[in-house]
Amino acid sequence: MKHIFFVSVIGLSAMGLGLEFLRAEEPVAETPAAQASTAPVFLFLGDSITRAGGYVGQIGAELTKQNPATPPQFINHGRNSETASDLSEAYHPGRRPCVLARLDAELAEAKPNWVVVCYGINDGIYHPFNDKRFAAYQAGIEALIKKVQATGASLILLTPPPYAHSGPVLEGANEAAREELINNANAAAEVEAEKDPNKFGYKTPYPYYDEVMARYAKWLLTLNGRDKVWVIDVRTPMLGRLKETHGRDPIHPSSIGHSIMAEAFLQQWPTIEAQSKAK
Repeated sequence: MKHIFFVSVIGLSAMGLGLEFLRAEEPVAETPAAQASTAPVFLFLGDSITRAGGYVGQIGAELTKQNPATPPQFINHGRNSETASDLSEAYHPGRRPCVLARLDAELAEAKPNWVVVCYGINDGIYHPFNDKRFAAYQAGIEALIKKVQATGASLILLTPPPYAHSGPVLEGANEAAREELINNANAAAEVEAEKDPNKFGYKTPYPYYDEVMARYAKWLLTLNGRDKVWVIDVRTPMLGRLKETHGRDPIHPSSIGHSIMAEAFLQQWPTIEAQSKAK
C-alpha cells in the first residue's frame, strides 16, 4: 500500500507540474496595478487659473476617452497666487509663493511622465514692463525646465492667457504710432511705480498689462523645440473673444476661456505625443 500511495503522489505531482506548464503558456491578463504602471502620469502646475481645474479637467476627460484601456493619471497641483519669477507686489497679502520652492517635492512624489505648466499672469505682478521683472520670469522658467528635464519627464509650457483688458483705446494710431504710445505709457508708469511701490498690483493693475503678457508669451514660444520641451499658445485663440473668455475679472478665464485653452492643448497633443515617441 505504501508503494502504491507513493506512485500516486508522484503521478499527481507530475499532473500538477504539467498543469503548471500549461498555465505558463497561457497569456496573462494585465492586472489593474500593471495597467496603472504603464499609464502616463500628467502633473499640472500653475497659478489659480490651473487650480480652477477647468482646462485640466477637459484635457483629462478627452485623453481618458482616447485611451480607455490605460487611462492617464492627471494630477492638478495648481496653487493660488503662484509665480515662477518669485516676485510679489508690495501690497499682496503675504508674499506670493514660487513654484520653484516646491517643485522638487512635487516631481519626486508624482513621478510624472509629463509636466504641464502655465505661469505668467502673476509673474509681471501687474506692473508695467521692465527688464528686471522679465529676467526674473525667464530665470524662473529656465530653472523649472532644468528641474523637469533632470527627472526624465517631458514638459509642456502653456503661454499665459491674455489679461482681458486692453487699456485706454488708442484710436487712429497706426502700428508704429501705437507702439510709441505704449512705450511712452510704460515709461511713465515705471516712474510712478518707483515713486510709489503700492501704485500697481492685482487690485490696481497697469492699464496696458496685457502688453506685458504679450511679451512674456512671445518669449515663451521661442523655447519650443528644446529637448523634451514643447510650448502651446493658448493666448492667441482667446484674443478675439475676450468678452467670452473672461467674465468676472480680466485675470481668470471663464468656462469658455478654459475650453479654448483645452482645445489648444488637444489640437497640439497628437503632434507632441508623436514627436516624443520619435525621440
